[in-house]
Amino acid sequence: MPFQTKILFVSDIHGSETVFRKSLNAAKMYKANYLIFGGDLFSKDFVPVIMEGSSRLSLEGNEVDVNQLMEIGKKSGKIPLVMTKEEYHEATSNKKYMLSLVERELEKQASQWVKIFHEKMDGSGIEVFWNTGNDDPLGIDDTLSSFGIEIIEGKVKQIEDLNLVSSGYVNPTPYNSYREIPDSTLFLKLDSMMKQVKEGDIILNAHAPPIDTKLDMAIGKDRKRYHVGSKAVRDIIETYKPIVGLHGHIHESGATDKLGNTRIGNPGSFYIDGILSAIYLVLEREVKGKGAIVSKTYKVKTMDIIRG
Repeated sequence: MPFQTKILFVSDIHGSETVFRKSLNAAKMYKANYLIFGGDLFSKDFVPVIMEGSSRLSLEGNEVDVNQLMEIGKKSGKIPLVMTKEEYHEATSNKKYMLSLVERELEKQASQWVKIFHEKMDGSGIEVFWNTGNDDPLGIDDTLSSFGIEIIEGKVKQIEDLNLVSSGYVNPTPYNSYREIPDSTLFLKLDSMMKQVKEGDIILNAHAPPIDTKLDMAIGKDRKRYHVGSKAVRDIIETYKPIVGLHGHIHESGATDKLGNTRIGNPGSFYIDGILSAIYLVLEREVKGKGAIVSKTYKVKTMDIIRG
């Protein structure tokens, strides 16, 4: 007799509260059993606003309405970074100090999102797994933990009889983001987690997509498309053969594909326009036999990209 497990996978929302809210609503609308956030949750783009007495000024010296900027930022993820002149000058020459200002704003954002999460999801029966990605500062993990949210980075978590293996780290990019490591190191990291799995099928939640697939085609400065994914992730998939690979990172490469018998997907991202892009995954489990002799097999019934 088959049983269905419904999963909604969302990645790369980059601080868009609109998309975050849509993710929670969609999980309920699709009657998902699980909602997985794959990484790059919080804002990475900021609008510098300089305080001068009671005024709030843009870099051009024009007065701006911070509340209006915040409202716009709830959709686009681009939020104002309010600072004094002294803080601004220090931040432009001191990356560590700039990070402290960014983390100050992201702590506020995370606090608000956790409140929204509890308001919408408490009592829903949907289990939510949170992970961060390469554009999320390392400190945000501890911030979320302080709000009672477990980050699943580097962990193997159980989804019924399945094993969810998660990492938000990626192979090197031109942008020197927070969670970039050599591909060889990423392989060792994922391999170590895979070896923790004793039995049961695996869902690989790796932020970096596998190289040379439909999921990793980035647009270069010359407007041509290039494969920029991770060889490590591809090698892990080909070695351990998870039933599903859930990925993100490359916004313009939303697609589903296959590596051997592993179904893989990247929902892509349109966060800046407040549009949700997600993968709706239905796994069907069949239990055969009875007593001590029971076999459980999974197959992918549905793996669709939804947008709205």
